[in-house]
Amino acid sequence: MNIYFGENLKSLRQKHNLTQERLSEFLNVSFQTISKWERGDTYPDIAMLPEIALFFKVSVDELLGVNKAESEEKLLKQLEVFDNLTDSKQREAIIIELKKNYPNDYRVILRYMTQLIHFSNPLDVMSKVTVIYENIQENCNNDKIRVSAKRHLAEYYKKLAEIEGSGITFDDCEKLLDEMPRMKDSQEILRSFLYPENHPEYFNSCVAAIETSLNLLCQAIAHLCFYNDKYSVDYKIDIVNKCNNLLTTIYDDGNYGEAWRVIIFNNGHLGRLHFLKGETDRALEYFKKAATLAKQFDSLERKTTLNSQLLKGKEFNKHSQGSNWVAKEHLEFLLNERYPLSEEFKNSEDFKSILA
Repeated sequence: MNIYFGENLKSLRQKHNLTQERLSEFLNVSFQTISKWERGDTYPDIAMLPEIALFFKVSVDELLGVNKAESEEKLLKQLEVFDNLTDSKQREAIIIELKKNYPNDYRVILRYMTQLIHFSNPLDVMSKVTVIYENIQENCNNDKIRVSAKRHLAEYYKKLAEIEGSGITFDDCEKLLDEMPRMKDSQEILRSFLYPENHPEYFNSCVAAIETSLNLLCQAIAHLCFYNDKYSVDYKIDIVNKCNNLLTTIYDDGNYGEAWRVIIFNNGHLGRLHFLKGETDRALEYFKKAATLAKQFDSLERKTTLNSQLLKGKEFNKHSQGSNWVAKEHLEFLLNERYPLSEEFKNSEDFKSILA
């Protein structure tokens, strides 16, 4: 159970317009002790709790934040249920109920905003999303939530910019992008640089930096090359194979961690590229490999431990790819709708067997 004594003490002290020095006089302790209590560095002797509670005319439970701790524990369990769901309708029902019960919790508000952005008609929710976003930016003091809200709004503006008459252009999206942190300012990179080697999180911070950098590198190459006519088909095939070789070297145990999306989509793109060259056998080979990897990802436990030589011991949570991300469904969409494959090819028994 979480104890909220420190922040409750500070809130009560400020509510009564008391300085730490003044409160220390009343309680017959040093003001440094009050400061340590409020920071959560230390706690008062249990015998002092009734005295402090009586001074502020609250119960000991209120002073410790017991009710708040129980409410927090309940909320965290509900948020975990929400984050683990893949069904958008169920997610919508849960987040609406959470918003009623926790209207001022920014973790709930952020999730409600992202639900609107990603699972609603973009034009229908513009006013709601705008109000929620402004509330987060103006009133939330958690930088992580504020940055996440800005990222989701940028994605939302990208959608709206492609809809005629939305009133949003890509310039609006770009203004948000200009305000986002740079990659070298990310917590993963900075922790890997700044944590001393004896820090308990040194290994995890370095691994997180490797995975994040590798994943972003492969995605940036994909965005540059895959649909750009500047590069030949042969060059694209070569560069994607090199990305895959790099991923296979890093993830030599076959669990691709944060790069699962990349390795699945890369093999799908290789199939698409070989099809464009008229090499249907090679296309089928890569589509089959992508399908095999998609099934492998979907069958993983939510949390697994990487066993590759470089990343051995790193825990991977598959929901970091998106709790509602089902690899087989996304690959099936690409094969059926996105890739420019001929009807003759799609009707072949070999292709149907891959879909099956």
